This record gives sequence, structure tokens and C-alpha cells, in this order.
Amino acid sequence: MADPFYGRVEALLLKNLDIAPEKLRPEADLRHDLGLDSFAAVELAFAIQEEFAIQVADDEMASVKTVGDLAEAVRRKVQAPPA
Repeated sequence: MADPFYGRVEALLLKNLDIAPEKLRPEADLRHDLGLDSFAAVELAFAIQEEFAIQVADDEMASVKTVGDLAEAVRRKVQAPPA
């Protein structure tokens, strides 16, 4: 079964970055392989917040390196018990 978090994160990346779908793989580096710069990272954070109804801090976006890392970070935030 496909990972629903990964699929939704992948869709956001395709929508927000001008990249070919074949570049998206779990080990793809967001900055080096996909060209995510600081402006695109802010836009992506807003898109993630809207899509998943979570808050994403700047340091959280800076700490993820790969597509797989991003999907896992989103999964943890969504599945975390309410504070």
C-alpha cells in the first residue's frame, strides 16, 4: 500500500517546485537535487500547513534534507497527540 503522507507531500512538491516527477524519490535532496531555496521553502511550508492543518516552524523546514525526511516529519506532526 502506498504511503498517503509521502504521496501528498510529493504532490505539494510537484505543485510548488518546477521539477520533473521522476526527480521525486525519497532520497532526493530538497536543496541540491530539487533546487529548494529559502523562498521556495517558505512557500512549501505554507502549503504543508494548509494541506495538513499543522504548524511548521522555520527550523523544522531547515532540518529536513530529503523528500523522505519531509514526508516523515509531516507524518510525525500530523500523528502527534494534541498539546
